[in-house]
Amino acid sequence: MNAPVLLMVEKRESLLWLRLNRPEKANALTAGLMEEIAAALSGAAADESVRAVLLTGTGERVFCAGADVREQPADGNVTAHRKRRSAGLAALQDAVIECPKPVVVVLNGIASGGGAMVALLGDARVAVDSAALSLPEINLPSATFIGAAIVEHVAGPLLAADLVQTGRRMQMSEALARGLVNAVVLRNELEAAATNLASELAGKDPRAFAAQKQWLNRRLKPLLAEARAAQAAYVRH
Repeated sequence: MNAPVLLMVEKRESLLWLRLNRPEKANALTAGLMEEIAAALSGAAADESVRAVLLTGTGERVFCAGADVREQPADGNVTAHRKRRSAGLAALQDAVIECPKPVVVVLNGIASGGGAMVALLGDARVAVDSAALSLPEINLPSATFIGAAIVEHVAGPLLAADLVQTGRRMQMSEALARGLVNAVVLRNELEAAATNLASELAGKDPRAFAAQKQWLNRRLKPLLAEARAAQAAYVRH
């Protein structure tokens, strides 16, 4: 019996679509899936025929519920698996940031936890009107230094404190008003709107786009490194 395809990859002219394909698990990210997405982004960066990447999820309810903390390692080594999962999420985040080409996140549903983090790291976001963003870790209960760092970088410390200290869901009307998404559309308009935005960004000078993206993220990388260290220390204690 063939293993299910967890990441669907489709090339549409110069646009590469990456689609999370675990709708029965809220498109939660296994360690292997995170590594696969990161590799696909690295491949897209090296492929001259790809001008932009679109990342979305299967289904109409959830874009991504974050890392799959219920995944059990095949070898039973829970400690090693936890380290692999943390490394995989970091590699995925870095791959989004470091991809020199536009990465457009297409929110087909709710993005929470690690899913929200990846969404906010993209170069642009198009969302269905029923989508939402949340960093619910405090209600689990846990802490998210990494999520706080990303929101702080993207939207400022006040909103970061609001989202991580309450764990609330931000609806798309608010996300649009705050500039966290570029467009909010009806479901039957989602792929067309995302394609149009990705095509627009793909049409920009690639060297200038890559250089400006690197400049815009220059303060994010050390902030993420600090947050990851704090997260690891928090988990250990």
